[in-house]
Amino acid sequence: MSDPEDLRPCEFCKIGRVIKSDQTISFRQWTDKGYITCRATIPMGICDRCGSKNWDDDAEAIIEEAVRQEYQKLP
Repeated sequence: MSDPEDLRPCEFCKIGRVIKSDQTISFRQWTDKGYITCRATIPMGICDRCGSKNWDDDAEAIIEEAVRQEYQKLP
């Protein structure tokens, strides 16, 4: 559970509170060698009222690293 000071208002609905938690995502990314399938666990903010999801630069860096690792496995 997040600390109370980590909670912030939802930018989408303006009513709920955004709670950060680690979420595992799976996605496909197009590269010059074709599509690659990736899986990563990222810190994600989720509104407790509307369910809106967002992530920050730290999560984006984790996603880019997952893509890089899978890309290097390609022939």
